Parts: sequence; structure tokens; C-alpha cells
Amino acid sequence: MRVNVGRADAWVRGTLAAILLVVAALFNEQIIISLGAAVVALALGGTALTHNCPLYGLFGIDTKTHHPRAQS
Repeated sequence: MRVNVGRADAWVRGTLAAILLVVAALFNEQIIISLGAAVVALALGGTALTHNCPLYGLFGIDTKTHHPRAQS
């Protein structure tokens, strides 16, 4: 699995996942909003934990910081 989600991107995804889980819990009477928020939260949380986003791979996006190696 190729890492294509950087540290900052993963933190943003994790934070949004946590917020969406709260939204899902608060709107549990409205099933569409609750399920939608929960599904998006799981997707964002999964990509934050694995540092791999399939959509990023599909579109060739990479937010991981690449540091060039020092030449000796």
C-alpha cells in the first residue's frame, strides 16, 4: 500500500471524522443524515489511520512531504 496522505492531511481527516461521528450521534433521529455522516467519518478515519487514500491514488495526488536526500 502506497502512502499518499501526509501528516497534516491525516490530522485534518481525523478531526473531521471525529466531528462527523458526533454529528451522526446528535442526528440519530434523522437516519439519512446520521448514516451519511457515519459512513463519511469511517472513510475519513480509515484514510487518516492508513495514510492511504484510494481517490488520491486515482487522481495522482500526493500530500506526503518528500524531503530530498542530502548528497555526499
